[in-house]
Amino acid sequence: MKNAAIALTIALLSSSAVYAQEAPQLTRAQVIAEYKAAVAAGQAPNSGELYAGASPEAVSTKTRDEVRAELRLAQQRGEIASGEQYPQFEAAVAAPTVTRAQVRAELAAYLQANPHPVGEATL
Repeated sequence: MKNAAIALTIALLSSSAVYAQEAPQLTRAQVIAEYKAAVAAGQAPNSGELYAGASPEAVSTKTRDEVRAELRLAQQRGEIASGEQYPQFEAAVAAPTVTRAQVRAELAAYLQANPHPVGEATL
């Protein structure tokens, strides 16, 4: 059995060389040229790794000074956090509607009406 497995492995490895096809070896310059041609034709895949810059259709409607003034105003109002400053929100805390004693009484009533298996929490 062991010899058959070895023979099968050797046969598979030797036959795979027959089906392997040699890929043409491209130079670095050829690869770069093909990539540039694909980009120019709009056929290059966009994996998100390269930044292509702002889209040509984007047109600014504000000057740099207007944007900076708007940023300063937003920071003064506290609308933008910087550094480790995070917006501080007041946590809405609901007042309890029942007392602890009422909850315990409800639990005791439930446990009496619905028997539980041994080992479960008891009151």
